[in-house]
Amino acid sequence: MPESRHSRRRLLGSLGVSVEEFRCRAHVEPMGPEEPNPTHGIVFVRKGVFRRMQRRETLVADPNHVLFYNEGEPYRYSHPLPGGDDCTILALDGGRARELVAAHAPRDAEGPEAPFPIGHGLASPRAVRLHYELLGLVGRGAPSLALEDVVAELADEAVGSAYRWRDRPAPAEPTTSAARRRRRDLVEAAAVALNARIESPPGLGELARALGCSPFHLSRTFHRATGLSLRRYFGRLRARLAADRLAAGARDLTALALELGYADHSHFTNAFRREWGLPPSRFRDLTHKNLQAVPPRAD
Repeated sequence: MPESRHSRRRLLGSLGVSVEEFRCRAHVEPMGPEEPNPTHGIVFVRKGVFRRMQRRETLVADPNHVLFYNEGEPYRYSHPLPGGDDCTILALDGGRARELVAAHAPRDAEGPEAPFPIGHGLASPRAVRLHYELLGLVGRGAPSLALEDVVAELADEAVGSAYRWRDRPAPAEPTTSAARRRRRDLVEAAAVALNARIESPPGLGELARALGCSPFHLSRTFHRATGLSLRRYFGRLRARLAADRLAAGARDLTALALELGYADHSHFTNAFRREWGLPPSRFRDLTHKNLQAVPPRAD
């Protein structure tokens, strides 16, 4: 990816963790060359979608995901949709990364291998709430105790949610590598299609026809692969995109509701409250940030 298209900016450093803002402004692009990750890291996608290839496995990453990176390990990226992505990175030293893993999977932290054996998971609602709480605190210049405590909670919840997602009751795996690849490709294509049409999501029948399969097969395969139904996955995705807009200071809730495909202000408010436990206006008040005005903070 050309250097001019992305930026990585440090917002906070403490406790062996650096909180960084990453912005990428890529167009639709094929898989690029390998890039070694500069640090161990936990990554939260705030908006946008990209495809990551890691250890010969691909993932379509969007705001429903939390991703894990090991320092020096190579990755490749592509962008199936225009617009790039915005992410928050918790860059960790090796000791902190192993401590986090040890709290949830002690055996995984014992060996000399890279600290994060899990490459990704679905971010829990609590992890996402803590993520936006952290950004709001950074933007308001909160005291160190508040900042450091929420960083510690967020990192722990991110790792814990990934292990819970991995250890959920697993459906029967396809018996051949070709079948597993077909399942992965179908799930990724469905995720890209949902991200492409946030304002007017396709029906199950329309989506299945576009992907060349039956609606029942698509619904069953997506649910088994991700642990979420298509409708729940999309509902979470839309609520998390709304949260990012509100945290950036969006004021016109009716306009935001229509942009994201909600029927009206009331539909938006009710759906948002179900996801977050509070109305959109209150969420904005608690998380609104101006990260561009935040000077880097040292340890």
